[in-house]
Amino acid sequence: MPELGPPPKSQSQSAPAPGNPARAAGPGAAARRPKIVGFLCDWAVSAEGIVREDGTMRDLPNVTLIKVPCSGFIRPSWLEFALKNGADGTFVCGCPLGDCFNRLGNNLIQDRVAQMRRRLERQKIQPDRVGTIYYGLREQEQFVAAVREFSDRVAQLPAPPPPPPARRPAGVSPATPADGSPSGPTPAPEEP
Repeated sequence: MPELGPPPKSQSQSAPAPGNPARAAGPGAAARRPKIVGFLCDWAVSAEGIVREDGTMRDLPNVTLIKVPCSGFIRPSWLEFALKNGADGTFVCGCPLGDCFNRLGNNLIQDRVAQMRRRLERQKIQPDRVGTIYYGLREQEQFVAAVREFSDRVAQLPAPPPPPPARRPAGVSPATPADGSPSGPTPAPEEP
């Protein structure tokens, strides 16, 4: 049973996402599929036949799958990293709830993703960008359908906020201003 969260707020199917012309869907314009990163448990759905050599799904080339030993192995920081580095959405696929090969991995990730979704909401980022899916080894068709549904749901979300500006590492001084004046702190005078 997929746990993809509630559907997004009602938004017209043909209306472009505000601030993201790449997602504009109009007559004659091809809508861009969102970049999705999925983490797939080794013991959940078999990737055989649904994943290309480069890690993208055959039916959904906008989705990249990363195999992990267990869904409980995944840290929320991995999902955040994917979102901060260009993914429009990310999900975890684990064994069916109550049937984890490694005992409690799917319960761990379910709790972690729920906490992460609350944190994203506080940061004014749509929590629907993160999802969990639970399928068994031979449920490939249902898995592909659930991933397609997740991808379509993410495509309807407004554009994600831009990443914060990069901070300068400590100890690195800024460039010299155009007027030639020194920048940064002035050295203390030497004592005789």
